[in-house]
Amino acid sequence: MEIKKILVLGDAGSGKKTALEHICKNLVKTEAASYGKTIVNNKKLQIFSPSGAERFKFMKDILAKNMDGAIIFIDNTQGITANCVEMITFVEEKSVPYVIFANKQDLNNSSLPDHYSQAPIFPTESISGRGLSNGVNTLVEMMDHGHGNMKIQVITC
Repeated sequence: MEIKKILVLGDAGSGKKTALEHICKNLVKTEAASYGKTIVNNKKLQIFSPSGAERFKFMKDILAKNMDGAIIFIDNTQGITANCVEMITFVEEKSVPYVIFANKQDLNNSSLPDHYSQAPIFPTESISGRGLSNGVNTLVEMMDHGHGNMKIQVITC
């Protein structure tokens, strides 16, 4: 079975860990990072997520080695922060497919500005799990087909 490595980034409190509890089996959570596995489309996904805390920012570089794709969580109640722009730039420099999860749609369902990135944007709710599998499946398809990022705005949850 083919193995793919996915990096999950987002500000502290953006909903990464809660979402990963829906996506991964046996999620391992530490203060510095979370790690889990799942199977999608006959691919074993190894999912790594560094803590969003400032003191663990260095973990992003370590966990990004040999990644095949990425998910960036944006807290839709906060919008796109300077740190979000930095994460988008970081992933784009790695030239891997990625998707953006506009999380906390249950608290604020307005659209994110889409001029920051060419990645597909998925409205998600980590608490309920809504929209998560749609975004993960799209990312796996993008990795399978060698797609960079194409401009797509997904508007359903």
